[in-house]
Parts: sequence; structure tokens; C-alpha cells
Amino acid sequence: MLRRSNTVREQLRQRFYPYYELTAPLRPLPNAVIIGGMKCGTTSLNAWLRDHPKVAFSSVKEIHFFDKQHDRGSRWYRTHFPLLETSLGAQCVIEATPSYLYRASDVAERMASLIPEAKLIAMLRDPVKRAISHYGHMVRNGKEDRPAEVALLSDFGRNPDRANAYKQRGLYAQQLAEFFRWFPRSQVMVIKSEQFFANAADTYRNVQQFVNIIEQPLPARSKARNVGQKNLVIPDAVFEHLREFYKQPNQELQELLPNFSIW
Repeated sequence: MLRRSNTVREQLRQRFYPYYELTAPLRPLPNAVIIGGMKCGTTSLNAWLRDHPKVAFSSVKEIHFFDKQHDRGSRWYRTHFPLLETSLGAQCVIEATPSYLYRASDVAERMASLIPEAKLIAMLRDPVKRAISHYGHMVRNGKEDRPAEVALLSDFGRNPDRANAYKQRGLYAQQLAEFFRWFPRSQVMVIKSEQFFANAADTYRNVQQFVNIIEQPLPARSKARNVGQKNLVIPDAVFEHLREFYKQPNQELQELLPNFSIW
């Protein structure tokens, strides 16, 4: 099957957008979506699935249709998906926008309305490590200049009118509960990131079974990226605060997913 990189796909979509818009009704909607979470291994899993010969993937990894671009309509959304792979026998059409889980209160109902049969994949990492990794990501990208004890201990973000996203993104139970309101649990696969990092081959095999595609081994030289707090000095008080902050939310997650081993 002919493969194109995301960059080439999106360049073609933008350059020939009138054609893509004209053919939008013929283009597939996704039947699998990686919904989150950020800094939990979604980039690796997404890349491996996109390497699968029976997967057709979106022109960009994160379309953000269901959270930020919903007013553009489903026709615009369809322009991101290919005609070629589906005509050549692709069985899984996929996109991955990790912020969908965090914005579940808006996203879940919208997804259920447009793609009610889609399989959803959520990856959950220890929320303490996830928050610190998220903070480090923002520091490295030049978008965060506050010290960790300021950025991670506060209940608010840089804008005092908004909640602290570093911490709020780890409230997995309330986010998943929103998706469970709109989707059968059999359509939602929850992956513990630590198990993914430790045994990527098993996780990849389980995901392929979940989305009903023929099993393929991990792509050559594949390794799950476990992105931590590289080169960051995090005060003990920050760890202690986050561990305490997530005690109750983690317990709620355990109650929601009895077979899930919390941190």
C-alpha cells in the first residue's frame, strides 16, 4: 500500500483544498480515535498504527475537530482523511488528538453524534509523573517560565481565570465517565502507560485486536517513548502535593475501572 507522510498529506490537502472539499462526502470518517492523554505514550502508539498496512490515517496527527474546530463542520473534518487507502482495502481509519480526553465534557457527546461506532483508545499515566512531564514539555518549548513549585502547586494556570491544566488533565475518572455516558465500555480501550512502556509489543498486539486489524509485529527499531522530567529539578514538596492531590481522583478511577491497577 502506498504510504505518505503526515507532512506530505497535509501539504496536499491545503494546496488542493477545493478538490478535497468537493470529495469530502466520499471520504471516510474515523472508526478509531486515540483520545488521550497528553504525555502518556500516544505519539508512539499513533506512529506504529499508522505504519500498519491496513490503517488509513489523517493528514495531521491532531485534527482537534471535536474540541477546537467543531464549528467547521463534518465536511471539513472529512477532508483530513484519504480516499486512496480506503479504496485499497484499509480497515481502520484513525486520528489521534490527546486533548479529547481532557475536554471530554464537550468532546464525548460530539463524537457520539458523528462517529457513534468508533473505537476509542485512552492511555493513562501516573498523573503525578504526567503533570511533571507536561510541565517539562512546556518549559522545553519556551511556553513556561514559572518554577515548578509555582506552576504545579497552584490551583490555577497562568491565567488566574482558568484551572491548572497540568493538574486537571490527570483527573482521569471524571473524563472517562463522560465518555462512558455516550459510548459502550466495550468501545473504549484503556491502556496503562507504564505497561505500554514496559511491554510495548503486547500492548500493540492488544490494540490491533481491539480495532480489528490483522496482527503485525512492532515496526522495526520501535521503542515506546517514556518522556519524563528530563533535566528538571523538581522539589520534593511538588511531588508530595501532587500525590496528595491525586489520592481521591485515583480512588475514583479504581471504582470506575475495577480491573485497572492505579498508582
